Amino acid sequence: MPPQKLQSFNSSETLRKLQHLVQLSDTPIVRISTAALTQYQLWLMGFVFVMALLFAIQKPASWLTIKREVAIEFFSAVSQSLAALLGVLIAFLTVISQLITQRRLDDYRALRTQIEQLIRLTQTLPSELGVFDKMLVEVIDYLVPLQMKDFPIWPSIIDDEQTIILEDLLANFKHEWAEKQQQLPLAVRLYMQRILLIINNVEEILEGFLILYNRILEMGRFILAIARLSFLLGISLLFLLLFGIIELQNSFPDLTLPIMLTLAIWVLIALLELVSNTWFVYKNFHSPWSLSIHQWYHQSRSNLPR
Repeated sequence: MPPQKLQSFNSSETLRKLQHLVQLSDTPIVRISTAALTQYQLWLMGFVFVMALLFAIQKPASWLTIKREVAIEFFSAVSQSLAALLGVLIAFLTVISQLITQRRLDDYRALRTQIEQLIRLTQTLPSELGVFDKMLVEVIDYLVPLQMKDFPIWPSIIDDEQTIILEDLLANFKHEWAEKQQQLPLAVRLYMQRILLIINNVEEILEGFLILYNRILEMGRFILAIARLSFLLGISLLFLLLFGIIELQNSFPDLTLPIMLTLAIWVLIALLELVSNTWFVYKNFHSPWSLSIHQWYHQSRSNLPR
């Protein structure tokens, strides 16, 4: 088989497997199980600890007795693993936050540049385009006062004076131009094409703000994951201190197995939640089979009553 066909076959096969994985993750039983594990994990951890403690007390056996050195190595390994994972997550969020901040700043500067060009073209508008003068001034009046904190522009944000949102202004302008463009000479039409190009650039920049905002919201999932993993790291270090220095096992030997089992399951649930959040973000922003944020936005926007 030629290399190109083999590579294409491998890509399609990988994509098919990923699609099967997505379908499996969207099944009701998987979603319910994942939600139950993450939402009721405190109750689950309490139940596991109590059951393990009762089992260790009622049926004492030599194979259930865990040595102090083993417990110390276990808590040390858990602490080191959680610390390493937290370091990776914090570094990842730091880099992503800086990239998003720089992207917002660049988009805002690009938007101001487009607005300045639109103002210059409106000032030198040919007399044949006088009917569009008021529409362009409305768009400029809407855009100029906006600051970076005002983005993204949601459908509920309405100009108090004109009660018309920006998308309606641009849609009305394009509709009016589509009706009258054939009646105008070539030079005037080319001039208007420059204005339409700027308007399209403005719309793309505004969509970019919306996508960045949703990406910031999705990064909040990783902030919660960092908080949970930090909590588990603190618990692991606490038990490492209790077993390593205070020698808690000598006073309460039956607590070793329940504590280790509960902490291990708790860490696994936290890792499962982290993987689930990562997969959710991947599906929203990178997968070819999911709708993008701006497509969803325009679909929901088109369903609003006019």
